Amino acid sequence: MTLLRESLARRDVSKTDKYLLIVAMHDGPMKSNDIRAVARQNGWRDGANSIPGDYLKQTTNAIYVPTGWTVKEACKKSLADRGLMNPAGVLTPVTEALERYLTDVHDPDKARFVEEAIQCVRNKAYRSAIVLTWVGAIYLLYQHVLKNKLTEFNQEGHRRFQKNGWKDVADVDDLAAAVKESVFLNMLEHIGLLTKAEQKELQNCLDRRNTAGHPNSTSFEEVTVGAHIHELIAKVYSRY
Repeated sequence: MTLLRESLARRDVSKTDKYLLIVAMHDGPMKSNDIRAVARQNGWRDGANSIPGDYLKQTTNAIYVPTGWTVKEACKKSLADRGLMNPAGVLTPVTEALERYLTDVHDPDKARFVEEAIQCVRNKAYRSAIVLTWVGAIYLLYQHVLKNKLTEFNQEGHRRFQKNGWKDVADVDDLAAAVKESVFLNMLEHIGLLTKAEQKELQNCLDRRNTAGHPNSTSFEEVTVGAHIHELIAKVYSRY
């Protein structure tokens, strides 16, 4: 369960504060319909069936602008101090993006990868976050190939490995065993699933994952991890 879902489920948090929390965790102002939609997606039925403005207009922490409701920075700090949301930082927009993605995920395997990655980021387990977000991304790419590009992928395999022979792949395990992930990305470029630039950017993410996944003296800063996850959200998670 994500932090937003946990906070909205708490009985010791007022209805007004829950609406403030939804707005505070969003990037930019929110219309009432959007606030109710987030409430619904995260299991807060009472909030989904009420009018957010009736509560937000009663507090000085909320501000109404032409594009919707927003909250003061002091309000965000107060909510974070109470443990209802993460403190502002480099990774906060990234974890929020992952959580928004998670609300639309109905595949338990996809949800598991994303939930574990979010927990790693919150706990500052940056190496684990890099590895898990990559594992989730490659899983999504595997699934997309199997559902939409399997014929083209196997044809590319026969063309590329005709000397040593190519055994057609049929499931995730086949794909994982057939070629290294770097070769897999290159094959995706050749069958038109990735552009050359996208393949290069994902290869950089894979290189970072390999560095994070092996014993070495490399340390990772928040901004590096944030860039890694943001790249995967843009190139894979939001598309597949």
